[in-house]
Amino acid sequence: MEEARLILGAATSGFEVLLSWQVFGMMMVGTLVGMFVGLVPGLGGLIGLALLVPFAVTMEPISGLAFLLGMVTVTTQTDSIPAILLGVPGTSAAMATTLDGYPMAKRGEAGRALSASYFASIFGTIVAAGLFMVMLPFLRQIVFAFGQPEFFMLILLGLLLTGTLAGGSALRGGMMAGAGILLAMVTIETSTGLPRMAGEILYLWDGIPLIPVVLGLYAIPEMIDLARRGSTIAEGSPIKGFEGLRQGLADTVGNAWLVVKASTLGAIAGFIPGLGGQVAEWMAYGAAVNSDPDPQSFGKGNVRGVIAPEAGTAAQKPGSLIPTVAFGIPGNAAMAILLSVLIVYGLVPGPEMIGEKLDVTFGMIWVMLAANVIGAAIALLLQRWLVRLCYIRASLMVPVILGTMLVGATMEHQSFGDVLVFLVMGLFGYLFKHADWPRVPLIMGLIMGGLAERYLFLSVNLHGWGALTDRPLVWVIGLVTFASVFMKPLYRRLRRGPRIRPGDDPEGRTPAQPIGEDA
Repeated sequence: MEEARLILGAATSGFEVLLSWQVFGMMMVGTLVGMFVGLVPGLGGLIGLALLVPFAVTMEPISGLAFLLGMVTVTTQTDSIPAILLGVPGTSAAMATTLDGYPMAKRGEAGRALSASYFASIFGTIVAAGLFMVMLPFLRQIVFAFGQPEFFMLILLGLLLTGTLAGGSALRGGMMAGAGILLAMVTIETSTGLPRMAGEILYLWDGIPLIPVVLGLYAIPEMIDLARRGSTIAEGSPIKGFEGLRQGLADTVGNAWLVVKASTLGAIAGFIPGLGGQVAEWMAYGAAVNSDPDPQSFGKGNVRGVIAPEAGTAAQKPGSLIPTVAFGIPGNAAMAILLSVLIVYGLVPGPEMIGEKLDVTFGMIWVMLAANVIGAAIALLLQRWLVRLCYIRASLMVPVILGTMLVGATMEHQSFGDVLVFLVMGLFGYLFKHADWPRVPLIMGLIMGGLAERYLFLSVNLHGWGALTDRPLVWVIGLVTFASVFMKPLYRRLRRGPRIRPGDDPEGRTPAQPIGEDA
């Protein structure tokens, strides 16, 4: 009873914080930016988040978090507009939506498909928030039972999962995570106070800054590819007439159980580090195909093929927040950047965030829920004009974005070294992207490498070898790590049957590949 009263009080306090004009105002600004970022193919939540972090760290913690979460929450809402109307997914998280949304638009049901996608996104976020409320009492007991050794093992698990789940090659993913850890080692060594792998370069004594690395790895390659395309961002003519609002709502409500199932799968995909929106959408889409009496209708304009992936990707965002604040393990690359912001604000993930700072955690959940609802309402009102942004010429878009990125990369330290890191990482990012080397593990290795070193240092100093022999949870997490990393190839080898992967549409048009990556 006391536990329930504490959780309810924290939820109420978090909601009151959301209603303050500073927090609500910054959430609205972030929401509008996120709608633009999601709408324009070539950007995406990760790039938008990296661009806004330098501005957010100068704000009050809760206002800055509302600003960032408002942005990242709605990117997978407006990316359904070009996916449905033009067949061009704005991010990888809208690829499944394209399969049935675009055929619906071609037969004059664009408004219905768009409305269904918005309402599915709203309900998916609500379901994920409800799951968080239900899981919180158990989550608190688990986290409070953890010490430094357990958190070190969890970070190791997160790094290994990231390496094996990001990209098609586990070896490449592991190598990129290792490269990120090596970059995290370039700093002043905490136990001795001496430079480590930094030599006499004073710029490196504070460590390699995150923002120029993220911007270089992700934003520069996307802008290069966008510039190479030339002409406008999207091809074809925009579809006019956005009726079907009531029908889209009726479709979503009529498939309530599918929304719950898809949202639960999306929240699970968000909770597991290294997955993300693309995995969540295909899990949800596969669930819709398997549970439909007419699976052959998918890819031809079945509205359930729009509802399921949109609910799944929406639920993935709150789901990925849970391991980030509870265990300090980012659920995806966007949460990895958010984790660094939490640390800058002095908010330490773990027992503090679900204990004395539980109201802040609930405030973040409320912000994501409110931003999703408000973003959907704005998109419904303005989608006729929003879609025209897809027709801005790349020659106009690229210089503006590159200039903004350069300012963002140097804002924190105001050093020429940031420019060099930005450019060097941009070169490597372009090579990694086109050589099919995953970049997410490198980002997570850079952020989590410092956390792993800190927890390892504390574990050895406080517990010695007893961290291994006297703590059963360390062995449990170690067994989970072993099973996750080494049993997965065996499982794939033993698995039989066709893979659930929708095909092309009946007219032979393959859905366009997104330019950007999901957050």
